[in-house]
Amino acid sequence: GAMGPPGGSRNPVTPRFLRHFNLITMTTFDDATLQRIFSNVVQFYLKRTGFTSEYFSVGNQIVSATMEVFKSAISHLLPTPAKSHYTFNLRDFSRVIQGVLLVKPDCV
Repeated sequence: GAMGPPGGSRNPVTPRFLRHFNLITMTTFDDATLQRIFSNVVQFYLKRTGFTSEYFSVGNQIVSATMEVFKSAISHLLPTPAKSHYTFNLRDFSRVIQGVLLVKPDCV
């Protein structure tokens, strides 16, 4: 996972060393799966904290809007040598949703 190809200050990794590790891969989620996962998280939070049912559809809209911004950032803000911090993943998406879930019913 964190090992890059040899070069620069990195040394080649021997097969004898690699035998101690497992390779685990996971396919990326499609949009419908992300929408379902995060919509359920938002709805659970809204129900648990006492929001009225009129806010449940707003939660789905927030997830959809976040997904649009996330997909746009991935396609337009590509990493370059000068801006290597432009790498976005599912953690960034979930942090936005977590930030939205900090809202309290009395603040709306």
